[in-house]
Amino acid sequence: MRSVESMRDLDIIAEIRKRVGREFRYDLVGESVVSLYLTSDDYLYQGLIRHHTPTEKQEILRLVAKLTSLRILDIRRCMAHSVPAEWSELKELTHLDLGSNFLGEVPNCVAHLPKLEYLNLAVNQLKTLPASLSNLSEMRTFLVHKNEIEIFPIEYAAFQKLDYLNLYLNQIRSIPDCVWDYQSLRTFSWGVSSIKVIPDGIAKLQNLQYFTCVGNKLTALPDAFCALKNLVATRLHKNKLACLPLEMGALQKLEQITLYQNELAVLPESFARLGQLRKLNLACNQFEQFPAFINELPNLAWLATFENPGAYRIGEATQLQVVHTRPFNARASSRELGFSDEKFGSEIVRQKMSKL
Repeated sequence: MRSVESMRDLDIIAEIRKRVGREFRYDLVGESVVSLYLTSDDYLYQGLIRHHTPTEKQEILRLVAKLTSLRILDIRRCMAHSVPAEWSELKELTHLDLGSNFLGEVPNCVAHLPKLEYLNLAVNQLKTLPASLSNLSEMRTFLVHKNEIEIFPIEYAAFQKLDYLNLYLNQIRSIPDCVWDYQSLRTFSWGVSSIKVIPDGIAKLQNLQYFTCVGNKLTALPDAFCALKNLVATRLHKNKLACLPLEMGALQKLEQITLYQNELAVLPESFARLGQLRKLNLACNQFEQFPAFINELPNLAWLATFENPGAYRIGEATQLQVVHTRPFNARASSRELGFSDEKFGSEIVRQKMSKL
């Protein structure tokens, strides 16, 4: 067998396939492999080398490092625990998915991938983020949710092209100030923290389309929230919201708002102006009666009202396709209208991936 150094990309793929023991997806441009996926939704645990020995995994990942034309690399859920330093030679990478690999720390090689636009470090038992990642000036999607991170480095203010940021379920005490300066941000997820206030700085995110802020201690939203003219969907469930800004109706592009499990008893009258609203979840609040204008929202198709002091009466709301007046299987019911929580805001990523 030829030495790895002299092997063509397809020879390397053949060697990787032999070691992985099953087929996997890869894409070619000419004779160069430009994308490689060692994960598959069709495999029980998705990560195709998840159950290989540590030595076998590292041998496979070192072979991957020889595919220097790679633009997309996905090893999600492979339980890699570490990646080889040789990956710093993958200078063409724009998309790197390391999600759910029990890494414990961010691999040093990542900071040496200058073209990186998409980086998934979610579910990796991370406690810190290295300042060196600020070198990645092309970063557009940064996913670090479900870790144990305490500090979001101030150096990350350099991510001025960022349009997708997920900080959900970490140990960061407050939303980092630099987030409000990400002028290109379209999707931002935060949750399960003790924050009580969203700063007025959120008004600066004029391109924001999807906003998640769940499982916190918010009692109110700032009036500045109503400046988010491009907001399409927001999830604010499991907070302590007792009121909403009077000018919520200014969010003319809003299609979905989830207010489940808060302390709301009324909605501002301007809500009646949300002509694009399709999904509204008011379950588990304090409504003794529901405003009549709900029945007049022209595009409202999905409504949840269960576990409130008062009962909802459909009346003349003939446009409603689904009304939940009692608890339901949230995932199944959401899928009926394409509102799956797992896909919230991810259409942006799918569109970008299709163009790579």
